[in-house]
Amino acid sequence: MTADDPHPPLPKLAVIAREAGVSVATVSKALNGRADVSAQTRRLVAEVLERRGYPRQRLKPARGSMVDVMLQGLESPYALAILGGVEDAAWRLGVDLVVSAVVGRTKNGQPPPAWLDRLGARDSAGVLLVRTSPTATQRAWLSDHGIPAVIVDPRRKPPPGLPVVAAGNLAGARAATEHLIGLGHERIAIVTGRPGVPCAVERLTGYRQAMAAAGLPVDPRWEVCGYFQRDSAATATHALLTGLPEPPTAVFACSDSMAVGVYQALGEHGWRVPDDVSVIGFDDSWAADHVTPALTTVRQPWPELGAAALSALLSGEPPARTELPTALVVRASAAPVSQASTR
Repeated sequence: MTADDPHPPLPKLAVIAREAGVSVATVSKALNGRADVSAQTRRLVAEVLERRGYPRQRLKPARGSMVDVMLQGLESPYALAILGGVEDAAWRLGVDLVVSAVVGRTKNGQPPPAWLDRLGARDSAGVLLVRTSPTATQRAWLSDHGIPAVIVDPRRKPPPGLPVVAAGNLAGARAATEHLIGLGHERIAIVTGRPGVPCAVERLTGYRQAMAAAGLPVDPRWEVCGYFQRDSAATATHALLTGLPEPPTAVFACSDSMAVGVYQALGEHGWRVPDDVSVIGFDDSWAADHVTPALTTVRQPWPELGAAALSALLSGEPPARTELPTALVVRASAAPVSQASTR
């Protein structure tokens, strides 16, 4: 290494090949950006180089290593967290990204028609669709041009034939409900997300499964819709507190933003969390650790979803569905039912 060249010398190709489990010729092709090297092999070579202190950017990207990322919108912190995971994985793999957003360009939440014109002008290796789905015409165009696509965290039922990467919403909802059951709660209400949205359906299903497995009946009046919005969740919670002869001792809100609405409604009725009603959310967003009391919630692996989606896209044969696990994060908003009042 010299003052003019701050980078460490390249390890011998044979050393890189041995550690990556590939041939010397394959390493040479990867270093020179040859298109006939798979994304997985390029990743192995890049990881060896990184372990040996060789800069990532010195591994030349292959021709056609540009990936398009279409987001539903840039206002969502969750979509941006997914994008962050995509970007980190793209950096490691030597892949360039082109990022676009749907919001403000179409009314149906799907990519605008002009998107295909721009996509066709680029040598794109594939498309990641974050919380959005292509139209039937767009799917046909992608198929005709041999451009693979993967949907990340779908907001509507995914079209047939397109791989999906999502979080384990059903298992996460079961874990949240089981946690409340383990604390002795039996009257557990749920504030659901927007009807028809896949993750909302899965979380409601997980709640019902946990209740059924514990032998607990579910009063249909305990299932109220908050549409993934704080104000709607507050309104729904008011109905739970005033419209039932025996209000719930616990509420599972299917998003952290709705959990904030639940907190709001409980406070307006003079009820305390968790002394009177325990609350669990879903997402593990910024708000979860900044409300009082801190919110027990289900963590979604947002960056990991992005990284897994890019890996699936570049694998050549992505599975129909990739599901990453969620995790229950226990804080202070859920307590044993014996601590709850007898309101």
